[in-house]
Amino acid sequence: MTTLIIGLCLFLGTHSLAMVAPGLRASVRARLGERGWKAAYALVSLLGFVLIVHGFGLARRAPVVLYTPPPWMRHVTFLFMLPVFPLLIAAYLPGRIKAATKHPMLTAVKFWAFAHL
Repeated sequence: MTTLIIGLCLFLGTHSLAMVAPGLRASVRARLGERGWKAAYALVSLLGFVLIVHGFGLARRAPVVLYTPPPWMRHVTFLFMLPVFPLLIAAYLPGRIKAATKHPMLTAVKFWAFAHL
């Protein structure tokens, strides 16, 4: 799990550097040059990605169960999923569902997300 977390920190850290520390990015780019900056950025990102993949493989061998939903929630999830597909179809067809909900696809995504909490 540690390998996965280190990989995520490296990968997401490099990709959020412009948001978190734009001055640092500009100074490193000025010091290394454009090609040097891109090479360093690519290498650190690639290293992070490799660590993510390797760490995920290691984490799958010994999974840590964080949450087990109660068995009755399965039926509640199915119940909330019932309107999702008609709403998705209604997003592309004219009709009363589209007129009533205004944005049937957004409503379908909300139902789907709530059902999978």
